[in-house]
Amino acid sequence: MAEEIRMKYHSIQDIVFTTLRDEIVSHALKPGDILNTVELSKRLGVSRTPIREALNRLISIGLVEEAPHRSCCVKKLSGDQLIEIYYIRAALSGVAARLAATKISDSDKKLLSDLCDQMEQTDEPDQSKTMLDKNREFHDIIIAAANSPRLADLLEQYYSQSQQYRALALELPGRFAEICAEHRKIAEALARGDKEKAEVYTREHYFNTAKRIAQAFQMSSEI
Repeated sequence: MAEEIRMKYHSIQDIVFTTLRDEIVSHALKPGDILNTVELSKRLGVSRTPIREALNRLISIGLVEEAPHRSCCVKKLSGDQLIEIYYIRAALSGVAARLAATKISDSDKKLLSDLCDQMEQTDEPDQSKTMLDKNREFHDIIIAAANSPRLADLLEQYYSQSQQYRALALELPGRFAEICAEHRKIAEALARGDKEKAEVYTREHYFNTAKRIAQAFQMSSEI
């Protein structure tokens, strides 16, 4: 019975966490919005305990921060902070690609190539949505092929922190085509088992995204 109660509690906490995370990354909850446990409890129809636990998890991955008077709010990221996150993602993702190059299966190589085809063949106005969905799938295949749970956990943490801003790079002219070309280079390097190029191309991919985001924030700092 105790085990059933514990599992049910964790299930509720997971649902609350996922709901709030999705509302943050979709901007239904905007940077600076206060997350009041009483109001959230009423809105989501759960007790305040799983709300508090979910907020602690959101704090740990950088989407929420503590506010005055023991409240929490959706975290505001500055342009500099966001670029730093992409630098970290570049380093971690490069390592993942390097590890994946010698482990990735033939079926996953084909999946990566097929995803490149799908992204390249997408026309407006569906380009942004398709890219956001297929991009995640593309990189998830590589992360899984790397077979490093600790690396995967770190990548998920930093992905969550940047997720609500990931469409910024696509807003600038020409970036969609650039991303398609970058993905193709990564996929081809992995298909050859070239760990050096796979790492380099992956790091460049994230650095280029950081440059585009810097432009969107009108930052003058050199990347």
